[in-house]
Amino acid sequence: MNPKLILPRCLFASLLLCLPQVTLAGDELPSASSHALAFMAPVDRWAIRLELRGNGWKQKYNDDGERVAFGAEFDQLALDSDLFPALGPFGAGASLGTTAFDARVSNSYGELDIGFGVTADLTVGALIPFGRSSARVNFAVDGGNVGFNPAFDPSQPVSGSNYPFAPVGGAVAPMGTEGVQQLLTDPDFGYGYERIEDTRRSGLGDPTVGGLWRFYKSDKESLVLGLGVRFGIARKDDPDNLLDFSIGDGSTDLRGQLEYFRDLGNKFDLRLLLDRKIQLADRITVRIPAPGQLLAPASSKERVARDLGDFWEYDVEVGKSLGDWRGSLTWHRYDKQADRYTSDAGTDTSALEANTRVYANQWRAAISWSGIHAWREKRVPLPLIVRLETQRTYQGRNFVDVRDYYVRLTSFF
Repeated sequence: MNPKLILPRCLFASLLLCLPQVTLAGDELPSASSHALAFMAPVDRWAIRLELRGNGWKQKYNDDGERVAFGAEFDQLALDSDLFPALGPFGAGASLGTTAFDARVSNSYGELDIGFGVTADLTVGALIPFGRSSARVNFAVDGGNVGFNPAFDPSQPVSGSNYPFAPVGGAVAPMGTEGVQQLLTDPDFGYGYERIEDTRRSGLGDPTVGGLWRFYKSDKESLVLGLGVRFGIARKDDPDNLLDFSIGDGSTDLRGQLEYFRDLGNKFDLRLLLDRKIQLADRITVRIPAPGQLLAPASSKERVARDLGDFWEYDVEVGKSLGDWRGSLTWHRYDKQADRYTSDAGTDTSALEANTRVYANQWRAAISWSGIHAWREKRVPLPLIVRLETQRTYQGRNFVDVRDYYVRLTSFF
């Protein structure tokens, strides 16, 4: 299905489904319920939530926690014999040129959550993510003193008299941008990558099936335990595309979370979240660079065992309600362990594992409106809760410098 049609269809379906009457007991609901902080469905009823998110970045945090341009490793890169060993015979100064590279990534994500209230304190359901990711790229190569040898015959063995490259001069021109693109994409040169150019990917992410259990509840506070399995069905990264972005990582995970809600009085409330994801091992086809190697040849492609790092997420959210409105500020922490790869052939996979230890500190600001009271008074046709939120990364390691914008619609039927 065209991803541009998914969002309006999901929204339209959610509005239609929400028209039947819902029973939400009690005149005064706590923020956790009236603003759907906990995604708990009423007993014997369905809850539905549609979250739409847009984000983008052109910078990232490197392994030292410094903010650098996204793709900085490909910018102002000397295309010499350190990168292309085939230039070795031309001496230490041989080069195909110097690169100029910059990229900007933009994403449109969505998630459709559906839950059924088995009891007042137990909801089971599914989370279905989808989205589109695109990268706009500027890539050029300038200079260089080695180019393609016009006399090279690829049908003959490579030798000193039949070599694919030659010093610039006479009939030999600098390779330039298109020449380097040809070098990277033509299988005869051993790399076989796709062109470095704008890319766009869309599809489904990795869905989760599970449940939420509110195992403690009082007049002032509650605790909700969530358990689930995220199934790795998303398309994995293409090893032949240097700029591939997938909607999900394609791994199957075990998920667990604990949420705490407390009424602080004077219309203030507190939400704490502890979220744990255990990523199960699987197998994936990748190129395996040698240590320190930036571009791995096609011959390095291998199917290896992959164990992505497990991670924790934490939220500390403080909210203030005023009538049907609620504003909130949240501190969010994302912390992921390093990935592990194992080659059956014994290949050194340390380059794949480098720079995969990740953390990010983020803040969020949100405002939400609860239509439950208005629906009870028959001023609106359905119990709709609307939340607008922005999120900003202010510190990280091996994480993109991203700003997110969310809109979340929740209802019951």
